[in-house]
Amino acid sequence: MQQQLKNERLYYLDWLRVFAVILLIPYHTGAIFANYDFHIKNNVTSTGLTIIDVFIDNWHMPLFFLLAGASTWLALKKRTTVVFVKERFLRLIVPLVFGIIVIVPPQTFCERIQKSAFSGNYFYFYSHLFDGYPKGNLTWNHLWFLFYLFFISLIVLPLILNWKSGRGASFIESFCTWLAKGHRILLLFIPLAIIQMTLKVAYPGPQNIVSDWARILFMIVIFLYGVLFYIFPWFRESLERNFGVAFATGVAISTFIIIMHLFNYRLVFGYNVPNLLQLGINSLATLCWLIVLLGFSQRTLNFSNRFLEYASEAVLPIYILHQTIIIIFGYYIVNTDFSLIVKYILINVVSFVLIVAIYDTIVKRFGVLRFLFGMRSMQKKIY
Repeated sequence: MQQQLKNERLYYLDWLRVFAVILLIPYHTGAIFANYDFHIKNNVTSTGLTIIDVFIDNWHMPLFFLLAGASTWLALKKRTTVVFVKERFLRLIVPLVFGIIVIVPPQTFCERIQKSAFSGNYFYFYSHLFDGYPKGNLTWNHLWFLFYLFFISLIVLPLILNWKSGRGASFIESFCTWLAKGHRILLLFIPLAIIQMTLKVAYPGPQNIVSDWARILFMIVIFLYGVLFYIFPWFRESLERNFGVAFATGVAISTFIIIMHLFNYRLVFGYNVPNLLQLGINSLATLCWLIVLLGFSQRTLNFSNRFLEYASEAVLPIYILHQTIIIIFGYYIVNTDFSLIVKYILINVVSFVLIVAIYDTIVKRFGVLRFLFGMRSMQKKIY
């Protein structure tokens, strides 16, 4: 299989990864005030913050999996399969176990207290950690992403290695060459739409890997798109060429969805035509915004600076820490008499400062914590 991608670091992928992780802070802060369930809630919700979160939700986690697919291909070009699997285990499963036992429980404690599902101190609460969620207290909350990424990486690894070896290269290369021409890259939304329209109703989640097969298969396809985009350089050219049409399509669909929320129009979730059509067009919007983000970033952000060097190493610890800090601080702020907008700004700003401070003064400075947070022992960045 042709591998024309230059052996140079694609800094715009790092910028996108940093952007995606930082965006988690306003996104999950917004969830406290949005018109849907979350671990803690403000007594007054906001339609505006709901709309913003719904818009972000359409492409945010898919962006993580797309970047993971690209990183997987670039990593496998430089290391053996055994080394790759070992690294993924250390960077994903070790932090997952540590996070479930240490980082996540304070979230559940705050949730239980606010929703009047528990009364008592944290030590008594923690003594029942292994009772099992939702009736008990053991859960992975936002750390589902770490397990899903590891699980998906292993599932698709044989296929990626097959592509790497060149077996079946002629067909996949010809097909991707065809897709990269004109606006055909937009046809990549079809597998995503099929998955959502056939499985989302039956397997809507939550992220427990048992009832979440619509999300899992959706992210597997996105992950593989990330691989293919970086096997074939003409896909990258197609991303930039289709920036305009993808942006226009994404704006049109997102505007339509926003209007539905403004008029409080809710579709009946099930196997009915309106709901299935919405699932289909949402899949198109997801692809369009991913094309926009990749197309824009590779055109304008392929450079490095001191901030990127610092932030690239911090992304995983920040991901692991962010929701716990937001929920703990938010738990106290939502009970104040501040206005909604003041609460939202306070939680965002203070949480960001605390997360960075904890990372910078504690996590990155101690070898054991670096290991538990999935960091490398030395400041060495690889895909």
